[in-house]
Amino acid sequence: MTSAMRRSVTAFTLSMVAAGVAACGTPPTSASLVSQGLKAQLAGDESTAQSTYQQAIKLDPNNAVAHYDLGTVYDRRGSPSQAVSEYTATLVIDPTFTDALFNLAVDTARVDSAGAEKLYLRVLTLQPSFASAWLNLGFILQGQNKLSQARLDWTKAVALDATLASHVPTTTPGRAPRRPGHSVATSSR
Repeated sequence: MTSAMRRSVTAFTLSMVAAGVAACGTPPTSASLVSQGLKAQLAGDESTAQSTYQQAIKLDPNNAVAHYDLGTVYDRRGSPSQAVSEYTATLVIDPTFTDALFNLAVDTARVDSAGAEKLYLRVLTLQPSFASAWLNLGFILQGQNKLSQARLDWTKAVALDATLASHVPTTTPGRAPRRPGHSVATSSR
């Protein structure tokens, strides 16, 4: 076999190997799986999103975004305890992940309002323009009967995002604050 023929055979063999590798595709990465999971989640396919995020976590247990996104799927599916576990895992990896802090506060506020208050305050320390955190902190303070501070926080929330105004409780002199949409019985006398 001449050297020219060997080069041709080698080139042909390498091109076949390259074609075979390309046909097999590259193995997915944790980041690519998170992207696929997000696409599925946005398309409303939460089952696929959940399994894809779980695969991403298997490939890289330190992928904070995969844990966070899996937590959001669990929240939407009505599994707050699983969501709390994923948000907690996210925060172990990245303690400054503000969306995970916020969602953890939302999911724990009913059972631990003091803990949720601390979480909202951490969110606001990291991201002072997080309007929904100001709004929810106001609700926590309202529950603690700290109405003047609650009103200040609601004012900050609305200043940052005017669309939140419809969520702010209204007050009437002599009456406790109420949430919009909740009627208050009045006397006809």
